This record gives sequence, C-alpha cells and structure tokens, in this order.
Amino acid sequence: MQYKLNKFSLFAMAPIALAMSQASANGLIVDNQASAQAMVQHLLGSKIAISNISYNGPLSSAGIFNGGESIIGFDNGVVLSSGNAGFVTGPNISDSKTQVNYSNGDLDLNSLIPGYSTHDSTILEFDFVPNNNVISFQYVFSSEEYNEWVNSSFNDVFGFFLDGVNIAKIPGSDVTVSINNVNNGNPYGFNVSNPQYFVNNDLTDGGGNIMTEMDGMTVVLSVQADVSPGVPHHIKMAIADAGDYILDSNVFIKAGSFIDAIADTDGDGIADGDDNCMHTANAGQEDYDNDGVGYACDLTPAPPQLDFVKMTGGGVVAGTTNANSNFGFNIQSSPTGIVAHVQFNTKNKGKSSKGVSNNSPLQVKINGNIDWLSPVSDSEGGVGVEFIAPCMVRTLLNGSDRHSNTCSVRMVDYSKSGTGNAKKGLPADEFHLEIIDGPSTGFTSGNAAIVRGNIQAHNE
Repeated sequence: MQYKLNKFSLFAMAPIALAMSQASANGLIVDNQASAQAMVQHLLGSKIAISNISYNGPLSSAGIFNGGESIIGFDNGVVLSSGNAGFVTGPNISDSKTQVNYSNGDLDLNSLIPGYSTHDSTILEFDFVPNNNVISFQYVFSSEEYNEWVNSSFNDVFGFFLDGVNIAKIPGSDVTVSINNVNNGNPYGFNVSNPQYFVNNDLTDGGGNIMTEMDGMTVVLSVQADVSPGVPHHIKMAIADAGDYILDSNVFIKAGSFIDAIADTDGDGIADGDDNCMHTANAGQEDYDNDGVGYACDLTPAPPQLDFVKMTGGGVVAGTTNANSNFGFNIQSSPTGIVAHVQFNTKNKGKSSKGVSNNSPLQVKINGNIDWLSPVSDSEGGVGVEFIAPCMVRTLLNGSDRHSNTCSVRMVDYSKSGTGNAKKGLPADEFHLEIIDGPSTGFTSGNAAIVRGNIQAHNE
C-alpha cells in the first residue's frame, strides 16, 4: 500500500508543452501541438457534418498519437489527459506519474461522482449531424490510479456526453466505465469488477511489460448511442482528476472510429453497445449467473450465498481507548458479491491523547464492490457477513491526511425481539473493524457487541 500524498515529490509541477513525446522506436508517439480541428477530423470515419469545435484544457493535456497497436489495441487516434498527454509513453518506471495543471474541473464530470469535485479537466467537444440513427466509436481508458486506488474515493473520471448524457458505459450494461467499475481488485485479485475488460500494467502487481507509463487500462471498448438522423447533436469528450490534482489518467479515442453506424467488434451479430461479451463471439448472450457478463467471457466466480439481500446498521461500539465510537453502513448483495458503504468514526477529537497514537484513525471509510467475503450464520441465530476490503483512513498524521489501508470487517444481526444492542439484551448485534494492512495496522474498533443502535438484515 502507498500513501497518495507521499507521491507529490514525483510531480511535474508546471504544465510543459511538448511538441513530441516518444519512448522508443516501437512506443507511443504523442503530438500535443495538434489543433482542436485536427483532433476532431482525425476521429471521423464517415461523412458526418461537424461544427462548433472547441477545446478547453492545457496544450500539453491532449494530442494526436500513433504507435499504439501493440500497446492499447489500435495504432492511432486522439488522447485526452488529466495531466500531460505525453506521459503515456513507456516504459513504466513509476507508480505515480503526474502533471499538476491547477486548472478547473467540469460540472458534467462532477455529476458522475456525487460528493466530490473535479480538477484539471480536459475537454474536446463539437456538434455533428448524423446521416443514420446511431453513432459509435472505440476507446481505451488508462490511469496511474490503478491498482492501489481501486475501490476508493480517489477515482479520476471521464465521460462522453451526448447531448448532456454520459454514454461511456460497460458493454451491455448501464454501468459507467471507471477505475472502481473496471479492475482486477484491491488487494489485487480480490474485490474485482469486470476484470474481463481490464489490463494490468502495475509494477507492484506483476505488470510493467506494456510500453506505457500507465499502471492499468481497459481493453478496447466501444460506445454506441441512438441519435436522430439529419438533426444536430453535441458530443463532449472530457476527463479530469477527481478529489485531488494528482495521478494522471487518459482516454485514447481511435482514429476514424467515430461513425454513424453500428460497430460489432467480435462479429457475432450483436452490436457492441448491447453485447455482454464485446470481444468474444456469443450470439446467444448466455449469462447463467445473471451478473450482466456473458458466460463466454465471465472471469468472476459466483460469490458465496448470503442470507440477506441488504443489510443496514448504525450505532455505537465501545472503543479500545475507553471512548465509544460510532459506525454506519449500507450493504447490498450483488451478482459478484456485495456493494458496501461503511463509515466508522472514533472519538479522538482530532488530537493525540493518552493511549492514542498518531496512526490511530479518526475516520475509516469503505466504498465499492467486494467479493472477498464469507457469510456469518451461528447457533445463536446471527445472520451477517465478514469481508476484507481496501479502506481509506484519516489519522492524526500530517493534518489529518487520508491513507490507504486494508480492513477486515464483521457485522451480525441477531434479530432477537427486544434486543439489538447491549442495553436492550443479549446477544447484541455485532460490528467489528480491524485494520490488517497499512500504516494503521493493528487498530480495532473495540468490543464487537454494539452499545447503542442496531443492525438489520433485509430479505427484499
């Protein structure tokens, strides 16, 4: 695990406009002197009328690239970056390549990440008039935030907004493409989301063989959307840092792929936008576990069977430093495991005191998909779940900085009439959190039996 704030020493602190960035004779080459007009023309693959072209972002944050066939899956196109587009060149020698531009974010991108703000946005947009009732194009998303910031609140964001609506979705679904939604988990290999669409290049997880600085990327994905022929439409292609200004992310858009026709990458007769296995022919679209991923390309095993559909809870537990702490959570079962939102707050009151180290958490948050889990069912009638997941921890160090750790969590509903917590009767419902890896390793939430509040498992 790494501290996000400790990566600051590796930043390029000011925008540097480079006419050409190149790694080697066989690597990506980026021309970030290209005009907005040239970039849009480079994307077009059919005779579509265009107008009102605009670009908003630093000169160094976008450009035309080539040499990508063996790296990202297509040779050339346009790249948009939340930092420096030239930094996509390889080899991968850093987990934290960054250019901080100190530029504004974007309201449309903010809408994709409620509660967070964007920074360092890069936007290419234009109007177009299609001849047919559909458009499509291909792209690859990549980021330095893979893999250590998977399933965290630090997720750079991008979107393709057609007439104001984001159409960058996982094939055959309504799920947006993002670091939390396309990955091979955190810890690596656990708590995965759509790994069939992910390519690892992280040096700490056995990657680094792909000739790009980026630590992870998607496979070539396809956008497809309905339009009205002969009517003006607007497309906005945007990317930005989210939550902070650091760690570059990029979106590569394939040259000549912006067309007013259906794309069918695997040739199975199912349009890419509807195909639950975009790269594997499966005309029948079989999906035996109903997780939205076709059986022909599904890499995730069925999760353990839980005794609930949803579990909610909140209350107080007796902490380890003679002070009560509070918690709240919402857990929803999913075809691949659970989706968890957990928050735990201690009573350290923002300053170190007797028995409280600077590494002790003020707050612990868990958000995201989790498949590293086990159901809980005991002789007392308890129903619940325990799981391991990445957690963001705010401590007393460095002005309450947030650091990535790994947590083990257990919550149990005993559903006894008149009970729920230790004041009402036993057995009390249970909540227990322990940090098992990271700077705050060894911290626990204290006694599992909750003092106030309750936990409830729901079957619908």
